[in-house]
Amino acid sequence: MKILFADDDNAIRLYLTKFLEKDGHTVIACENGSQAWESYLEDEFPLAIFDWNMPGITGPELCERIKGTGEKNFTYIILLTSRVDNEDIVEGLERGADDYLTKPVVGAELSARLKSAKRIIDYEQTARAKEKKVRLSCYKSLTSLAERRDHETAEHMERIGVVSELISRMMDLPEQFCNDIRTFAPMHDIGKVGIPDGILHVPRHLSAQEREVIMLHTTIGWQILKNKQEFEMAASIAYTHHEQWNGEGYPRHLSGDAIPLEGRIVAVADCYDSLRTARSYSLPYSHDEIIEFLKAESGRKFDPAVVNAFIDVSGQVRKIFDITQPVTFNTKP
Repeated sequence: MKILFADDDNAIRLYLTKFLEKDGHTVIACENGSQAWESYLEDEFPLAIFDWNMPGITGPELCERIKGTGEKNFTYIILLTSRVDNEDIVEGLERGADDYLTKPVVGAELSARLKSAKRIIDYEQTARAKEKKVRLSCYKSLTSLAERRDHETAEHMERIGVVSELISRMMDLPEQFCNDIRTFAPMHDIGKVGIPDGILHVPRHLSAQEREVIMLHTTIGWQILKNKQEFEMAASIAYTHHEQWNGEGYPRHLSGDAIPLEGRIVAVADCYDSLRTARSYSLPYSHDEIIEFLKAESGRKFDPAVVNAFIDVSGQVRKIFDITQPVTFNTKP
C-alpha cells in the first residue's frame, strides 16, 4: 500500500518509515505538513499518517484540507498524537481523521491498525468503483438518447471515442488521458437532450436564430456533467468541442491553447465523422476531401498539432469508418 507519512521529528520519521517499508508498504516521508500537502496534490495515497503537531500545516489541518477536496480518491488518515484527552481525540476525528495512535507508537499496534484500515480502504474503493460504473452507465444512456434524437448512431459515438484515442496516442499523451478520452469523447453532444426536436430535426440548414438555440447544447452538456467527480474531462469536452483555434467558435470564443486539449482533439474527430456522414440536407464528403479540408483549416478552426496527428492516423480512421458506414459520395466540402 502507498502511504503518505509526515512527522517533523527526524528520529520518529526514520524509524516508522523503515518499519512501514519492512511491512511491505511504499512510503513517501515528509518533514512537515507543507511537504505532505504538496505530495498529496501530486499523487494518490490510499492511506496517510500525520503527526499532530508540525510546523506550518498541522496534522488536523491536513485532515481538513484533504477531506475538503472531496478526496480525488479515498484517503484513510491516521493521526499520531501524544494527546490523550478525549476532547483532543474528538477534535482530531471531527477535523477529518479516521483513526489515531498515541505516541510512543508500538509497532504491533500500528500493524493491526493498518490491517483494519486496509479493509475499509478496499471497501471504499469497491463502492466508489461501482458508483462510477453506475454513473457512467447513466451518462452513456443519456448520451445515446441525445444522439438518437439528432438521428445519430451508436457507431458515431463509438467512432468519436476511438478516433480521439488514436489522435491522443499519436501525440504521445499520457496513458490515463488516452483512456479517459476514449471513454468521455462519445459524450460530447450529451447537451442535445435539451434541444427541441423541432430544431434538431429540421431537414435543411438552420436559420441564424435556430443556430443560436442549437449552440446551447455545449453549455447544457457542461451543466449536466460539471462538478461530477472523475467526469471533469467529459464536462470539458461537452463545453469546448465547438471552440476554434482562431477564437471564432462557441460558446466562449476561446482560442489557441486556452481551449482544453481534449476539446481540440474531439473537434477534429467529430468534424471528420460528421462530414463523412450523410445528413438530411447534405451528402457526405469523401475521406480525401475531408483531409484536404482539415489541412486548409489547420491553424484557423483546428489546432495544427492535432490535425497533423489526425493525418498520421488517417489510414486507420478511414478503415474504421468504412467498416461501420461504407457509403461515400464524392462532393466538394
